[in-house]
Amino acid sequence: MPEGTDSQVKILIAEDNKVNVKVLLLLLAQYKFDCDTVENGREAVEAAKKTPYNLILMDVHMPKMDGFEATQIIRQQEKITGGHTPIIAVTALSSDDDKQKCLDAGMDDHIAKPIDRDILYVKVNHWLDKNVQSKDNNEDVDLAHYEGIWLDPEDLKRILEHFGDENYDNLLRNYLSSAENYVETLEKLMSERDKFQCFRVLQELNSASADVGARTICKFCRELNDLLSASEWVEGEEHYQDLKETFGEFSKFLKEKLKAD
Repeated sequence: MPEGTDSQVKILIAEDNKVNVKVLLLLLAQYKFDCDTVENGREAVEAAKKTPYNLILMDVHMPKMDGFEATQIIRQQEKITGGHTPIIAVTALSSDDDKQKCLDAGMDDHIAKPIDRDILYVKVNHWLDKNVQSKDNNEDVDLAHYEGIWLDPEDLKRILEHFGDENYDNLLRNYLSSAENYVETLEKLMSERDKFQCFRVLQELNSASADVGARTICKFCRELNDLLSASEWVEGEEHYQDLKETFGEFSKFLKEKLKAD
């Protein structure tokens, strides 16, 4: 166990994006913290009632109850029970207004998605008062296995150094499952002209894609988000079809690489 860590530290991860959950668990795994995961705000509130967590990593946009409301309820509970559990928002929203909204809801801090390992460790150090230090994977990094137009080389090098080949392959399998669901869901939401839910799904797809270095998919997500923000639904439908086709090609590329391992 790395110096300064504590196996008794309990962390709750409230996040419905399975790729983001996997990334957080991998980044925290070397310190052997006791991590629980939940998929929505209601589950986070119930978990916080039952367990005295040392830290909560709270996604902002989740089904059933979002991170803002969950945090407010937890803070109300603490007024009765006493204590104060540090809550860090984990969200793709990164403007000053967004950060202030997190603080106003009762959160203590903010981490932007995609999650930067070093920033995560700085925040964990601060709120847990621990000496958590980053440690790269010792294996040789082989970028050639994934070379091509799909994965950003700099992102890929960083990810492989952090996680190693085997963990990255597992992360990609999680990504494929989640991203395929996001792309399918988005098609239905586009047909229903549900702008708010489209934004939510695009944000999740963009975040998951950034986590694995899929910058081409991230670019499509941002462009489609901009079109829908301007209510350009006809052009948005065309752009969605381009996104769907591009993701299909990327998915095929990843499946071939993973099958070859």
